[in-house]
Amino acid sequence: MKKILFFSIIALGAVMVSCNKPAQATEEKAEITKPASQEISAIRTANDLAKYGYEVESASALIEAANILASVPTQALEAETEIGAKTENEVAKTSEKSLCPKALLAAAKEFAYDDEVLLGMIAKVETKLAAQAEGTRGAVGGPKYDYGTVYARNYTYYHCKFWDNEIAEVAVSGDGDTDLDLYVYDENGNLITSDTDYTDDCYVRFVPAWTGTFAIKIVNRGGVYNNYVIATN
Repeated sequence: MKKILFFSIIALGAVMVSCNKPAQATEEKAEITKPASQEISAIRTANDLAKYGYEVESASALIEAANILASVPTQALEAETEIGAKTENEVAKTSEKSLCPKALLAAAKEFAYDDEVLLGMIAKVETKLAAQAEGTRGAVGGPKYDYGTVYARNYTYYHCKFWDNEIAEVAVSGDGDTDLDLYVYDENGNLITSDTDYTDDCYVRFVPAWTGTFAIKIVNRGGVYNNYVIATN
């Protein structure tokens, strides 16, 4: 009888703990085996090329990065944002680097040194960018993106809507000057997933259990601001 009473108390305690756990907007699912979307993969590849191009002052790498971005149909990420205040002890940058396609092409022109072949390639990508902007205006579909700055030892929040039972992807790539970390929280404040390695290239994906607004937090671990691009599917 004592044994039965003991195990009954244990079972009741387990039920109470389970009931008191906060609900999370993800289900315990099998590991996601589907590869990353082609659009997000292309954007990440372009960002890698862009950082390499800045590092070695390669016009061709910057041109190809801009060309890839011009080939991916995207739309602006319209989301509520929250930006941490700039601190007084932020270190000055030695150079300004942006992952925006227009900025990539502007830098490529500097590194081209009047090379006619490279300048011709830049002109073609500029034409493609203009056509992309005109063709996707008001369009629905494709990854959403935004360019921003996160100050030293600070954070930026995005509040975005994701759909239930569909793979949600978030990719963040910085300018290479500091370490960035990425966190995703559900509407109850529960941490859903994160990427906290020692680079400023972050990527996560998850499957929401319900449609809702998620908080995406980008944290700058370095002593200087970081220009980043964020993309969601």
